[in-house]
Amino acid sequence: MSRTVVRISIILLVIVSLPLGFYLTRELSTLDENEAMVERVFDAQLGSILLSLNQYSENLVSRWVQSLDQPIAVDGELMEVLARNQMDNNPSIEAIRFMGLDWDGAVTTYSENETVALIFETPPTETVEKLKEFLAANYQKVETLISGDKTQLYFLLKNNEKQMLCQLLIDPISYIEQNLGSRIQEVAQDIFYLEITDTLSNSIVYSTEVIQEHEREETKLQKAHLWYLPHYEAGIRLKAKTVKELATERSQQSSYILWGMALVVLFGLGFVIWSIRREMKLAELKSEFVSNVSHEIRTPLALISMYAETLMLKRVKTEEKQADYLKTIHHESNRLADIVNRILNFSRIEKNKRKYEFRLHDLNKLVPKIIDSCKKHFEVNDVKCTFLPSDDEVFVMLDKEAFSDMIMNLIDNSIKYGKEKEKRMEVRILKKKKYIWLEVEDDGIGISAKNQKYIFDQFYRVTEGDLAQKAKGSGLGLNMVKKMMSAHGGLIAVRSKLGEGSTFILKFPDKKENHA
Repeated sequence: MSRTVVRISIILLVIVSLPLGFYLTRELSTLDENEAMVERVFDAQLGSILLSLNQYSENLVSRWVQSLDQPIAVDGELMEVLARNQMDNNPSIEAIRFMGLDWDGAVTTYSENETVALIFETPPTETVEKLKEFLAANYQKVETLISGDKTQLYFLLKNNEKQMLCQLLIDPISYIEQNLGSRIQEVAQDIFYLEITDTLSNSIVYSTEVIQEHEREETKLQKAHLWYLPHYEAGIRLKAKTVKELATERSQQSSYILWGMALVVLFGLGFVIWSIRREMKLAELKSEFVSNVSHEIRTPLALISMYAETLMLKRVKTEEKQADYLKTIHHESNRLADIVNRILNFSRIEKNKRKYEFRLHDLNKLVPKIIDSCKKHFEVNDVKCTFLPSDDEVFVMLDKEAFSDMIMNLIDNSIKYGKEKEKRMEVRILKKKKYIWLEVEDDGIGISAKNQKYIFDQFYRVTEGDLAQKAKGSGLGLNMVKKMMSAHGGLIAVRSKLGEGSTFILKFPDKKENHA
């Protein structure tokens, strides 16, 4: 049987493990790819948000350029009005300067603070030449220049008769707070965390919320330089978790699901193998059961047939011998009837068709009657049976016929597996806290620890040594007792040590009610 089980197990393992292994390998190998893909997608999304922030800034600067690039004199009253309106509406613009490119010294500056106006620097000549080239290609480019803690935006006017350079002196902090702040908050909402950092001093000049320094160190932000503030950097991340954390979490969840599926499949495979092994073991036990029962039935049938044939042929000369033969036929008929009844009882119990009539019985009175009915059995097998009643009242709700069958089964077992001569048996009743115990103790061969957990299973018989040949049986008795005890709401247990005898215990609930 073991070879068959091993063979079936290997086949099932191969059938299940190959597709499962291929699927798991494929899925696990793609988890990292999926994680990287998710991270790339989120990075692209965050990059797009930072790009939109720069584009918003570019649109804002473009409006400034358009409002100042007018076909009017840069030193006239109208330009002054335009410049001062621009500074009033955008406090981040601290000064505006117009400078002629013919280097004749024509410079016009608009500012509320003359000291601030002195910060202006002349842009590099090569940069101005590039701006001319861009303007010739009809592209009005805006360049930046860092002046201390201020930033200059400068561009060439294209709507003026003269070639003029316009410079705007910007306070970066004010520009970020007043011009970009509303846009940043609109983008961030409750989803993203955004911050603007001064890369020169490595300090945060603006953020959507206050976070601890250690949280910033543990969290990686996606960053991009602000186009018109060169040494300022915008950083963004998801507020709850980083993109990497989300991707990793998704990957872990997928891994858990895959491994969970694998465990379920493996558990199912193990259960199938266990079921096959159990069914094959049961089939083997059933085969042994049929063999044992056939052998048990064959013996009384052979004796009945032999003695009946002898009587029919009138080969018995004396009446005494004839009576002896008839007695043997009667005994073997009863024995055969017992075997058949046991099998029928087992069948009824197995199909839950056995009917129980529960009534209140006093065990101190009922048990001695059952023992007395076995006197002839004890004499034939050289058994001395002692009964020890309980000192307390022991009333139990039970089916009298089923109870008698259980006691007879235990007594029969004790006789089968007892000593060859001078067997001793003790039946006693004990009242415990929650149960009333009926113990049947013998001084027989005992049961090994490894066999004790199987003796109540269907068809199971201890077959060590030549025990199976010495003690005939079907392997149904103890299993029937267990099921009948279950119908009574009770339990059966065993205490045994190899070579020192066994004690079987029937535990009935100490309640005067029907537990069926």
